[in-house]
Amino acid sequence: SDGPIACQVESVLMEPFFGEYSPAEVRKFSREDKVRGNRIVTQSSTAFIHELSSLGRVHIKLMLKADEFFEKISSMPSDAWLEDTKNPLLIVVKRTSI
Repeated sequence: SDGPIACQVESVLMEPFFGEYSPAEVRKFSREDKVRGNRIVTQSSTAFIHELSSLGRVHIKLMLKADEFFEKISSMPSDAWLEDTKNPLLIVVKRTSI
């Protein structure tokens, strides 16, 4: 089918888009200065999505052992697991440009 796939993204892939801010600093801003934290996250996420939208290969791994993965998706309606943003079953671990 054609549609979105929900995935978690390995933090090492996101870090370059946050520039001078470490993950700990971004979490701190989210707690102490929500406006600044949201601005940093929005700008960085937009840049990441823009980069990801260019042609390339994305390496994705299962977040569960294979048997656990198939057991979990067998109990879900059709392709519902592909769009479950609260509990993604896949993680993007690497991206290479073509």
